[in-house]
Amino acid sequence: MAKIFRVYAANGRDRYAELDLPAGDYEMLDLMERLRLKPGQLPYLELLECREEHGYLEKCIHELPDIFQLNALAKKLAELTSPQDMAAFEGLTGQEIRQNGLPIPLSRLIGFAGNTEGCALAENVMTDFQLGKFLVENGFLPETEEMSDAAIALLDFGKIGKEHREAEGGLFTAFGYVEQLPEVQNISETTDFQPKRPPYTVLLNVAKLPIQERDMLQLRLPAPEEQLQEALDKLGAESWVEVAVSILDCPIPRLNHTLYLDGEAPQILELAQCLQHLDERGELTKYKAVLEVSNCMDLSKMVSLAGALDDYFFEPQTGSPEAVAREELSVIVNSQDVETLLPYVDLVRYGRALLERDQAVITEYGLLQREQTIEQPRLGGMEMN
Repeated sequence: MAKIFRVYAANGRDRYAELDLPAGDYEMLDLMERLRLKPGQLPYLELLECREEHGYLEKCIHELPDIFQLNALAKKLAELTSPQDMAAFEGLTGQEIRQNGLPIPLSRLIGFAGNTEGCALAENVMTDFQLGKFLVENGFLPETEEMSDAAIALLDFGKIGKEHREAEGGLFTAFGYVEQLPEVQNISETTDFQPKRPPYTVLLNVAKLPIQERDMLQLRLPAPEEQLQEALDKLGAESWVEVAVSILDCPIPRLNHTLYLDGEAPQILELAQCLQHLDERGELTKYKAVLEVSNCMDLSKMVSLAGALDDYFFEPQTGSPEAVAREELSVIVNSQDVETLLPYVDLVRYGRALLERDQAVITEYGLLQREQTIEQPRLGGMEMN
């Protein structure tokens, strides 16, 4: 799906990320984990980039927009592929600016993107002169049909186009002139745009090698054995070793859009089972922290790591060296003295020293520490789960 926006999202000083929109539900859920967002909580958000053909939206969108609404708009815009649809959206946006000014509520823009049918587009018509000439040459003005070419050449096309545009309420867009803009079905301000867990753990495109795009299938994992066999039969493959796999969506966003060609499909099936079990046990976030530290992309090693999480201590709420230092001080110094001491302690350097001492790491998902390096009391006095 085409990327429409790039954004910077943050929740406090130490929790931030950049993300391309539209993003899938798993990507959005992962962002919420990394920023430690609670359900319904919005991050601080800046719009960094906007796809060129939608550049005019930068002035339309409220400062500090709702990331979930912005993602819904990006999904709608990514579905607009024809010049007519894109011109209709730009026309509706321009009409709204003309009538109500700026900025435009995101719910209104989402409504525009979902109601682009029915407009009339004169493609590549960008000026009143071009519009007047288009109207005359294409028989939209009956009174000019009997005129000679010499008489037509004397017409004021600019005036004709301007009068028609103003009478019809049309607009010029980057794709041409549009009019007959449809009535827009408003999106409720209270619509829930929060990401939901998809009805699968891993979504794949699968195809028999050598790949023929017309023979690709989508497959949701984990899947029952009979469904997997049915997919093999449709592909005309004897086993999954003969199948190429592309991950479209999964709880580990960095695996998305990865193509596997070297008989790795069986490992993908196994990994999907592991991810489902980790999710059921509430250990998926911890697993992603382990993957980050190990920088692991090898499928067999990823499966092995899923079974070795007991070797790690994980604290998702600890997100910076400063937090580590504060937690340690709260254990070794009584609460009254901590407040007195804090202004005189370089918390960042102290926290980094504690992390180095205990061979711990701050990941995007929280603090991670190998169990065998831990001696009681641990960082901040935290106990092993």
